[in-house]
Amino acid sequence: MPGWFKPQSTRQERDRAWKAQVAIATRAPFAPTVADAPRDDRDSLVGEAVYDSEGVHEALTTLVHGLAPDRPVVATTTAALSAASGLLVLRPSWITHCNDTFALAEDARDSRSEMSRQWVSADIVRAWPRFAEGQAAHERATASIAQLQAELAKFCGRDVTASAWRVA
Repeated sequence: MPGWFKPQSTRQERDRAWKAQVAIATRAPFAPTVADAPRDDRDSLVGEAVYDSEGVHEALTTLVHGLAPDRPVVATTTAALSAASGLLVLRPSWITHCNDTFALAEDARDSRSEMSRQWVSADIVRAWPRFAEGQAAHERATASIAQLQAELAKFCGRDVTASAWRVA
């Protein structure tokens, strides 16, 4: 098929894909530099992933609704959105657990409260009653989002997570 006949992604689609790529890359549990970095106890990533799931879910929802249905990245985006939804449904339980553990007000949105919900020690994460569910959802989401990141890099033509700006 001649190159001029192949459907090209629109600027709007690439813009949404780029924003999704940045949103994912800036959420610590899904960023390759953090996910691969050594940690004393990796269970703390479960809490971070559940807390950050709202931003990831929002970015993926915006992306999937802005893509033409025939784009190759749609299937992977839908799978990643489904996996992120598994984390998102656990978020209210996680926030309640953190509120109870740290004596935070339910409606508190100050930086101390937000950080207390996002960056929590692994022992506190394991004490969460839904830890096993969170761990399974985190593993599914991490695998699915890693696959999506590679496809988004191809779709955008650049990988936002690359240490140097290389064309994908």
